[in-house]
Amino acid sequence: MHTAVVGGGAMGAAIIRGLIARGGLEPADLMVAEVVAERRAALAQDYGIGVTGDAAAAVSDASLIILAVKPQNFQDLAPTLRPALDGAALVISIMAGVTLETLRTGLGTDRVVRVMPNIAAQVGRGASVWTADSGVTSADRNRTRAVLGALGMEVEIEDESLIDVATAVHGSGPAYVYLLAEAWIDAAAAQGLDRDMATELVRETIAGSAALWQATRSSPAALREAVTSPGGTTAAALAALEDFDFPAAMRAAIDAATRRARELA
Repeated sequence: MHTAVVGGGAMGAAIIRGLIARGGLEPADLMVAEVVAERRAALAQDYGIGVTGDAAAAVSDASLIILAVKPQNFQDLAPTLRPALDGAALVISIMAGVTLETLRTGLGTDRVVRVMPNIAAQVGRGASVWTADSGVTSADRNRTRAVLGALGMEVEIEDESLIDVATAVHGSGPAYVYLLAEAWIDAAAAQGLDRDMATELVRETIAGSAALWQATRSSPAALREAVTSPGGTTAAALAALEDFDFPAAMRAAIDAATRRARELA
C-alpha cells in the first residue's frame, strides 16, 4: 500500500516535499500521477519517487490518495479514478471549490477530506483548513493531521461552508501580503530609497513582525500600539491610512473572495 498524489504541479510538489522531509514517508512509498512528461521527469529526479502519466495506475492499491489537480479537471478525472480506488483508501482533496458531495458522488466513497491549503506549504509554513465527510474515521483524521502537519499548521472545521471563508482569509491571504509589500516598496522607492534596499527592508520587516506576533501571541492591536508613540512617525502614518479606510478595504476583499469561492463550489 502506498500514497498516491494525483497532480505534480506547485502544490503537488510541495506536498511531496513535505511528506518526505517532515511526514516520515520514504520516496519508495510515493507514486505521483502527472500528465506533463517534463514535470514527471523533474519530480522523479528531484525526489526519487515513482511517477506515471496514468492516474488510475497511481491510485490502484493506494491507502492514501491526494488530489492536487485543477478543480475544473475533476469531472473528467473522477470516472478514471473511481474504478481503481481501493474501498479502504482515504482521499484528501486540495481542489478549491470541489465540495464533499461532489467528491463523494464522483469517486463513490465517503472517506474523503476537503482541504484548503495555501502557497506557504511550499516552504513548510502553510496553513490548511479541512473538513471531513461522514465515512472518515478517527484514524483517517489522525492521518490527515499528519499529512497536513507536514505542510505547516492545520485546523479542522465541521461546517463545510466555512471553507469558503477560510479560502478568502488564508488561501488568498498571501496575495494580500504581497500586494501590501509591492505598494510599500513602491512608496519607499518614490521617496528616493534604493529599490533593492527597500525590498530587503520590507521583506524583513514583514517576516520579523510575523515572528514577533507568533512569539508573543499578543493581539495585533496591542503590538500596533506598542510601535506607535504619540506624535511620532508611526502615528502620522496610521493617521494618513485612516483617510483610505483600510479596514473597510479588507472587509470588501474578504467578502468578494468568499462570494467567489461559493460561486466556484
